[in-house]
Amino acid sequence: MKWLLLPTSAALAAVIPAAASAKPPTPAHAHAYERAYRQVAHMFGRRAPGRNIVKDGIAAHRAATDAQTVASLAVLERMVTPASASTTATPAAATTTGGLPTCASESGTNYSTGSDNTNASSGATGRYQITPSTAANYGCDLGTSAGQDACAQTIYEHQGASAWVGCGG
Repeated sequence: MKWLLLPTSAALAAVIPAAASAKPPTPAHAHAYERAYRQVAHMFGRRAPGRNIVKDGIAAHRAATDAQTVASLAVLERMVTPASASTTATPAAATTTGGLPTCASESGTNYSTGSDNTNASSGATGRYQITPSTAANYGCDLGTSAGQDACAQTIYEHQGASAWVGCGG
């Protein structure tokens, strides 16, 4: 009988973390997100922060989880924090492996160009949230991770870090 309980408890342990990560945003996180969202919209224009995931969800009929809200809140906070205040004293810590500032990587390490990683209002997509018009101007291919890295490097060489809202642009 004991060996039957062990597999059942192991199965429950595997399900519980998934359910815990799908929790709705806490009131404190939702409030902080809304405040940061308004601040970014005020500073950079109402299209700059993209979709309000607390109000509108991640996608149609799919509410944001607490983890998604916290992650998005961190991005919004980086957008309103001056670059000099958000970087450490070590220059290497403030750049990605390609020499780009970390703030240029607006989607973390997510290279997806699918609808879940594309700004519905601007069309910006991929790891660096590059708009289709900017990609076309520089002749970039956003369909691959290498193409996105090369495009971001080209943009950085021509425009500097200010090309990304989160880097003070």
